[in-house]
Amino acid sequence: MATETNIAGDDKIGGYRYVRTIHPGATSSVIEVVQPATGKRFALKQLQASRAEDRDERKAFEFEAKLGQQLHHPNLVRVHEYVKDPEQPFFVMDLFTSIHLKLPIARPSVYPMPVAQLHRIITQAATALQYLHDKGWVHRDIKPENLLVNKTGELRLIDFALAMKPFGGLKKLLGGKPPRQGTASYMSPEQIRCEPPAPSADIYSFGITCYELTCGRPPFRANSSQELLTKHINERPLPLTSQNKEITQEFNDLILRMIAKKPADRFASLREFASSFSRVRIYKTDPDPAAREFM
Repeated sequence: MATETNIAGDDKIGGYRYVRTIHPGATSSVIEVVQPATGKRFALKQLQASRAEDRDERKAFEFEAKLGQQLHHPNLVRVHEYVKDPEQPFFVMDLFTSIHLKLPIARPSVYPMPVAQLHRIITQAATALQYLHDKGWVHRDIKPENLLVNKTGELRLIDFALAMKPFGGLKKLLGGKPPRQGTASYMSPEQIRCEPPAPSADIYSFGITCYELTCGRPPFRANSSQELLTKHINERPLPLTSQNKEITQEFNDLILRMIAKKPADRFASLREFASSFSRVRIYKTDPDPAAREFM
């Protein structure tokens, strides 16, 4: 189906019937569809026709779909099918009715931050990302937009388009460099320097994300992308407690460790972070961590 905008309710994409457009992106659209034979609803991600002629775009889209098919974790959206359509390829995923976590930051009056569920949300995100690392992948684009949360506080980590495996063997020996990719507000210093991908870069980006989720703003702001990247490399972030006086010192210390400039100064893994995080409160008004185990 080659149309990008004129999709009617009776139109079909492959063997699925169109219901509504969830997110009309520049590169691809996410659409709610129903499988007529079963009545089941799914999310379908379809490459835009204007991008489908680009070989690199098609290759990246197929990579994202096929990686999604390999990953099975309760906090990742499962990919069921990839269709290599000659006009507009698409893949079919679980439908997860939710919002992404940039919305409560950008529009808090419309989408209130789920403060009471934030400890659980961060724990789920760390668990999903650790699973990805255990499978040998680095996400490379952790940010609030890639964290989906529903009304009950369940989370899904999405978007594996930039994922890479850590370099090894001949590639590591020859000193190959990955392209500079990611989102400027969340990129680690080593990503900016085009160093080989490693889980420590995701730990940094996740730390920046946690900073923004709890403070309402990222630690670094700038008038240009280049200035922002320079701040990631050189500027010391302000403590979270200076941005939000309700944040505990213990949580402040965890996040500042995650966003240390040197990878060796961060947590060794998100498993280690989650273990420490389980024993601290984010906000001074949060329940005692010991009591949380029985909630």
